[in-house]
Amino acid sequence: MSEVTSERRITITDSAARRIAALKVQEDAERAFLRIAVSGGGCSGFQYGLSFDEDANPDDVVFEHGGVRVVVDEVSLDLLNGAEV
Repeated sequence: MSEVTSERRITITDSAARRIAALKVQEDAERAFLRIAVSGGGCSGFQYGLSFDEDANPDDVVFEHGGVRVVVDEVSLDLLNGAEV
């Protein structure tokens, strides 16, 4: 898992950080991070997935704001670069 790079990044707003923290409590996932992933959707374009996860992969990039961690794999980050959560 690598730390944030200045070249590629996503932004987590204060509001999103608060909502993610609240959902973690609601889902009993206090130790988890939010994983954002992009997968191919065929003719429909891309599909975006959000889930709580506790297992990191070697190609994950971590973004942190307001005490919450958001993790994106390298391939998804190429597609999400510049996005705001």
